Amino acid sequence: MDGLNTPVYDLQLVSRIDVGMLTVLTYDTLLNVDQEYRLVWQSPWSIVKFLYLFARYSPFVDGALGVHIRTQLGITPETCHIMTGFARIFAVLGTIITELILTVRTYALYEQSLSLLSFLAVMWLAITGVNIWALVQWTGSLIPVSMSTANSCNLDSHQNIGITIYASILAGETIIVLLTAWKGLHTFWLSRSIYRHSQLITTFYRDGLLFYLAIFVILVVDVSLELQAPPGLKFIADSSLRAMQSILACHLVLHGRSVAREETYVEDSGIVLDTMSVPP
Repeated sequence: MDGLNTPVYDLQLVSRIDVGMLTVLTYDTLLNVDQEYRLVWQSPWSIVKFLYLFARYSPFVDGALGVHIRTQLGITPETCHIMTGFARIFAVLGTIITELILTVRTYALYEQSLSLLSFLAVMWLAITGVNIWALVQWTGSLIPVSMSTANSCNLDSHQNIGITIYASILAGETIIVLLTAWKGLHTFWLSRSIYRHSQLITTFYRDGLLFYLAIFVILVVDVSLELQAPPGLKFIADSSLRAMQSILACHLVLHGRSVAREETYVEDSGIVLDTMSVPP
Protein backbone atom coordinates (compact mmCIF):
# COMPACT_ATOMS: atom_id res chain seq x y z
CA MET A 1 0.00 0.00 0.00
CA ASP A 2 2.90 2.37 0.66
CA GLY A 3 3.76 2.27 -3.01
CA LEU A 4 0.37 3.73 -3.79
CA ASN A 5 0.77 6.70 -1.44
CA THR A 6 3.16 8.57 -3.69
CA PRO A 7 2.89 11.84 -5.63
CA VAL A 8 3.26 9.89 -8.88
CA TYR A 9 0.28 7.67 -8.08
CA ASP A 10 -1.73 10.65 -6.84
CA LEU A 11 -1.09 12.53 -10.08
CA GLN A 12 -2.14 9.51 -12.12
CA LEU A 13 -5.29 9.13 -10.03
CA VAL A 14 -6.29 12.77 -10.54
CA SER A 15 -5.60 12.47 -14.27
CA ARG A 16 -7.77 9.36 -14.56
CA ILE A 17 -10.66 11.06 -12.76
CA ASP A 18 -10.31 14.08 -15.08
CA VAL A 19 -10.40 11.78 -18.11
CA GLY A 20 -13.45 10.03 -16.64
CA MET A 21 -15.27 13.33 -16.20
CA LEU A 22 -14.47 14.34 -19.79
CA THR A 23 -15.91 11.00 -20.89
CA VAL A 24 -19.09 11.62 -18.89
CA LEU A 25 -19.41 15.11 -20.40
CA THR A 26 -18.95 13.73 -23.92
CA TYR A 27 -21.47 10.93 -23.35
CA ASP A 28 -24.11 13.29 -21.96
CA THR A 29 -23.56 15.77 -24.80
CA LEU A 30 -23.98 13.06 -27.46
CA LEU A 31 -26.95 11.56 -25.65
CA ASN A 32 -28.82 14.88 -25.74
CA VAL A 33 -27.61 16.25 -29.08
CA ASP A 34 -31.01 15.80 -30.79
CA GLN A 35 -32.93 17.52 -27.99
CA GLU A 36 -30.29 20.24 -27.80
CA TYR A 37 -30.59 20.93 -31.52
CA ARG A 38 -34.39 21.22 -31.36
CA LEU A 39 -34.68 23.20 -28.12
CA VAL A 40 -31.53 25.32 -28.12
CA TRP A 41 -29.83 25.65 -31.49
CA GLN A 42 -33.10 26.28 -33.34
CA SER A 43 -34.28 28.87 -30.82
CA PRO A 44 -33.49 32.60 -31.18
CA TRP A 45 -30.37 33.92 -29.48
CA SER A 46 -30.96 34.92 -25.87
CA ILE A 47 -29.14 35.09 -22.55
CA VAL A 48 -30.27 31.57 -21.69
CA LYS A 49 -29.05 30.19 -25.02
CA PHE A 50 -25.62 31.74 -24.44
CA LEU A 51 -25.47 30.45 -20.87
CA TYR A 52 -26.51 26.98 -22.00
CA LEU A 53 -23.87 26.75 -24.72
CA PHE A 54 -21.20 28.07 -22.36
CA ALA A 55 -22.23 25.64 -19.63
CA ARG A 56 -22.28 22.75 -22.07
CA TYR A 57 -18.99 23.25 -23.87
CA SER A 58 -16.66 25.35 -21.68
CA PRO A 59 -15.85 22.44 -19.30
CA PHE A 60 -14.18 20.66 -22.21
CA VAL A 61 -11.62 23.49 -22.36
CA ASP A 62 -10.34 23.43 -18.77
CA GLY A 63 -10.98 19.68 -18.51
CA ALA A 64 -8.81 18.85 -21.51
CA LEU A 65 -6.18 21.36 -20.41
CA GLY A 66 -6.07 19.80 -16.95
CA VAL A 67 -5.51 16.33 -18.41
CA HIS A 68 -2.85 17.68 -20.76
CA ILE A 69 -0.73 19.40 -18.13
CA ARG A 70 -0.88 16.40 -15.78
CA THR A 71 0.11 13.86 -18.40
CA GLN A 72 2.64 15.97 -20.29
CA LEU A 73 6.27 14.97 -19.67
CA GLY A 74 9.11 17.43 -19.77
CA ILE A 75 6.95 20.46 -19.04
CA THR A 76 8.83 23.46 -17.65
CA PRO A 77 7.91 24.84 -14.21
CA GLU A 78 6.94 28.20 -15.74
CA THR A 79 4.62 26.59 -18.28
CA CYS A 80 3.16 24.32 -15.61
CA HIS A 81 2.42 27.28 -13.34
CA ILE A 82 0.82 29.36 -16.11
CA MET A 83 -1.33 26.56 -17.51
CA THR A 84 -2.43 25.36 -14.07
CA GLY A 85 -3.43 28.89 -13.08
CA PHE A 86 -5.31 29.45 -16.34
CA ALA A 87 -7.18 26.15 -16.09
CA ARG A 88 -8.20 26.88 -12.51
CA ILE A 89 -9.27 30.47 -13.21
CA PHE A 90 -11.23 29.46 -16.31
CA ALA A 91 -12.96 26.65 -14.42
CA VAL A 92 -13.99 28.83 -11.46
CA LEU A 93 -15.22 31.72 -13.60
CA GLY A 94 -16.98 29.17 -15.82
CA THR A 95 -18.70 27.77 -12.75
CA ILE A 96 -19.92 31.24 -11.76
CA ILE A 97 -21.24 31.96 -15.26
CA THR A 98 -23.01 28.59 -15.36
CA GLU A 99 -24.65 29.41 -12.03
CA LEU A 100 -26.37 32.33 -13.77
CA ILE A 101 -28.78 29.83 -15.32
CA LEU A 102 -30.39 29.48 -11.90
CA THR A 103 -30.36 33.25 -11.54
CA VAL A 104 -32.21 33.80 -14.81
CA ARG A 105 -34.78 31.18 -13.82
CA THR A 106 -35.38 32.95 -10.52
CA TYR A 107 -35.61 36.32 -12.27
CA ALA A 108 -38.25 34.85 -14.60
CA LEU A 109 -40.23 33.38 -11.70
CA TYR A 110 -40.36 36.80 -10.04
CA GLU A 111 -41.98 38.27 -13.17
CA GLN A 112 -38.73 39.97 -14.26
CA SER A 113 -38.59 42.21 -11.20
CA LEU A 114 -36.03 44.98 -11.68
CA SER A 115 -35.38 45.24 -7.94
CA LEU A 116 -34.63 41.53 -7.76
CA LEU A 117 -32.43 41.78 -10.86
CA SER A 118 -30.42 44.56 -9.20
CA PHE A 119 -29.99 42.49 -6.05
CA LEU A 120 -28.91 39.39 -7.97
CA ALA A 121 -26.49 41.40 -10.11
CA VAL A 122 -24.82 42.92 -7.04
CA MET A 123 -24.68 39.51 -5.37
CA TRP A 124 -22.93 37.79 -8.27
CA LEU A 125 -20.57 40.72 -8.83
CA ALA A 126 -19.56 40.44 -5.18
CA ILE A 127 -19.10 36.68 -5.48
CA THR A 128 -17.05 37.13 -8.65
CA GLY A 129 -14.86 39.71 -6.91
CA VAL A 130 -14.24 37.39 -3.96
CA ASN A 131 -13.35 34.55 -6.32
CA ILE A 132 -10.97 36.67 -8.38
CA TRP A 133 -9.18 37.72 -5.19
CA ALA A 134 -9.02 34.09 -4.01
CA LEU A 135 -7.71 32.89 -7.37
CA VAL A 136 -4.97 35.53 -7.41
CA GLN A 137 -3.91 34.44 -3.93
CA TRP A 138 -4.05 30.78 -4.89
CA THR A 139 -2.02 31.07 -8.09
CA GLY A 140 0.60 33.09 -6.24
CA SER A 141 1.03 30.39 -3.61
CA LEU A 142 1.43 27.39 -5.94
CA ILE A 143 4.46 25.19 -5.28
CA PRO A 144 5.47 21.75 -6.62
CA VAL A 145 4.31 18.78 -4.56
CA SER A 146 7.29 17.33 -2.72
CA MET A 147 8.82 14.16 -4.21
CA SER A 148 7.07 14.72 -7.54
CA THR A 149 8.68 13.40 -10.69
CA ALA A 150 11.04 15.88 -12.29
CA ASN A 151 9.52 17.97 -15.10
CA SER A 152 5.98 16.86 -14.17
CA CYS A 153 3.19 19.34 -13.51
CA ASN A 154 2.01 18.58 -10.00
CA LEU A 155 1.35 21.77 -8.04
CA ASP A 156 -0.30 22.42 -4.70
CA SER A 157 -0.87 25.27 -2.28
CA HIS A 158 -0.55 25.37 1.50
CA GLN A 159 -3.35 27.95 1.58
CA ASN A 160 -6.87 26.55 1.67
CA ILE A 161 -8.13 29.26 -0.65
CA GLY A 162 -10.48 26.82 -2.37
CA ILE A 163 -12.73 26.88 0.69
CA THR A 164 -13.38 30.58 0.09
CA ILE A 165 -14.36 29.81 -3.51
CA TYR A 166 -16.62 26.91 -2.57
CA ALA A 167 -18.26 28.87 0.25
CA SER A 168 -19.01 31.90 -1.96
CA ILE A 169 -20.56 29.76 -4.69
CA LEU A 170 -22.61 27.85 -2.14
CA ALA A 171 -23.78 31.12 -0.58
CA GLY A 172 -25.01 32.37 -3.95
CA GLU A 173 -26.77 29.08 -4.69
CA THR A 174 -28.39 29.08 -1.24
CA ILE A 175 -29.82 32.57 -1.75
CA ILE A 176 -31.16 31.54 -5.18
CA VAL A 177 -32.80 28.37 -3.87
CA LEU A 178 -34.35 30.24 -0.93
CA LEU A 179 -35.81 32.85 -3.28
CA THR A 180 -37.10 30.06 -5.50
CA ALA A 181 -38.62 28.18 -2.57
CA TRP A 182 -40.32 31.32 -1.27
CA LYS A 183 -41.82 32.07 -4.66
CA GLY A 184 -42.81 28.43 -5.02
CA LEU A 185 -44.74 28.37 -1.76
CA HIS A 186 -46.50 31.58 -2.72
CA THR A 187 -47.35 30.35 -6.23
CA PHE A 188 -48.65 26.96 -5.10
CA TRP A 189 -50.76 28.66 -2.42
CA LEU A 190 -52.40 30.80 -5.09
CA SER A 191 -52.76 27.90 -7.52
CA ARG A 192 -55.01 26.05 -5.07
CA SER A 193 -57.41 28.93 -4.82
CA ILE A 194 -57.12 31.02 -7.99
CA TYR A 195 -54.93 29.54 -10.71
CA ARG A 196 -54.87 26.21 -12.42
CA HIS A 197 -51.90 23.96 -11.89
CA SER A 198 -48.88 24.45 -14.18
CA GLN A 199 -46.50 21.59 -14.85
CA LEU A 200 -43.88 24.06 -16.04
CA ILE A 201 -43.89 25.89 -12.73
CA THR A 202 -43.60 22.58 -10.88
CA THR A 203 -40.65 21.65 -13.07
CA PHE A 204 -38.89 24.93 -12.31
CA TYR A 205 -39.13 24.46 -8.55
CA ARG A 206 -38.37 20.73 -8.45
CA ASP A 207 -35.41 20.84 -10.83
CA GLY A 208 -33.92 23.89 -9.12
CA LEU A 209 -34.07 22.20 -5.71
CA LEU A 210 -32.56 18.94 -7.00
CA PHE A 211 -29.75 20.91 -8.69
CA TYR A 212 -28.96 22.65 -5.43
CA LEU A 213 -28.90 19.44 -3.41
CA ALA A 214 -26.60 17.68 -5.89
CA ILE A 215 -24.12 20.56 -6.09
CA PHE A 216 -24.25 21.00 -2.30
CA VAL A 217 -23.09 17.41 -1.77
CA ILE A 218 -20.18 17.80 -4.20
CA LEU A 219 -19.15 21.12 -2.62
CA VAL A 220 -19.10 19.50 0.83
CA VAL A 221 -16.86 16.75 -0.56
CA ASP A 222 -14.57 19.37 -2.12
CA VAL A 223 -14.22 21.25 1.17
CA SER A 224 -13.55 18.03 3.11
CA LEU A 225 -10.83 16.98 0.67
CA GLU A 226 -9.12 20.36 0.75
CA LEU A 227 -9.01 20.26 4.55
CA GLN A 228 -7.97 16.63 5.00
CA ALA A 229 -6.51 15.21 1.77
CA PRO A 230 -2.72 15.05 1.31
CA PRO A 231 -0.95 17.41 -1.12
CA GLY A 232 -1.73 16.50 -4.70
CA LEU A 233 -5.21 15.19 -3.89
CA LYS A 234 -6.85 18.30 -2.45
CA PHE A 235 -8.55 19.20 -5.72
CA ILE A 236 -9.31 15.68 -6.90
CA ALA A 237 -13.08 16.32 -6.91
CA ASP A 238 -12.93 19.66 -8.74
CA SER A 239 -13.44 18.10 -12.16
CA SER A 240 -16.46 16.21 -10.81
CA LEU A 241 -17.98 19.48 -9.57
CA ARG A 242 -17.34 21.17 -12.91
CA ALA A 243 -18.73 18.28 -14.97
CA MET A 244 -21.83 17.67 -12.85
CA GLN A 245 -22.64 21.37 -12.65
CA SER A 246 -22.47 21.58 -16.44
CA ILE A 247 -24.61 18.49 -16.97
CA LEU A 248 -27.25 19.43 -14.40
CA ALA A 249 -27.48 23.07 -15.53
CA CYS A 250 -27.95 21.99 -19.15
CA HIS A 251 -30.64 19.52 -18.15
CA LEU A 252 -32.42 22.32 -16.28
CA VAL A 253 -32.69 24.25 -19.53
CA LEU A 254 -33.56 21.27 -21.74
CA HIS A 255 -36.18 19.91 -19.35
CA GLY A 256 -37.74 23.33 -18.81
CA ARG A 257 -37.98 24.03 -22.53
CA SER A 258 -39.33 20.55 -23.23
CA VAL A 259 -42.10 20.99 -20.67
CA ALA A 260 -42.77 24.52 -21.96
CA ARG A 261 -43.57 23.12 -25.40
CA GLU A 262 -46.13 20.77 -23.93
CA GLU A 263 -47.52 23.09 -21.30
CA THR A 264 -51.04 24.25 -22.10
CA TYR A 265 -51.64 26.43 -19.08
CA VAL A 266 -48.56 28.68 -18.97
CA GLU A 267 -50.58 31.87 -19.31
CA ASP A 268 -52.87 30.78 -16.46
CA SER A 269 -49.90 30.59 -14.07
CA GLY A 270 -49.43 34.36 -14.09
CA ILE A 271 -45.63 33.97 -14.40
CA VAL A 272 -43.58 35.51 -17.22
CA LEU A 273 -41.37 32.70 -18.59
CA ASP A 274 -40.16 34.06 -21.91
CA THR A 275 -36.53 33.86 -20.80
CA MET A 276 -36.68 30.09 -20.43
CA SER A 277 -39.39 28.93 -22.84
CA VAL A 278 -39.15 28.45 -26.58
CA PRO A 279 -41.64 29.10 -29.36
CA PRO A 280 -43.82 26.14 -30.34
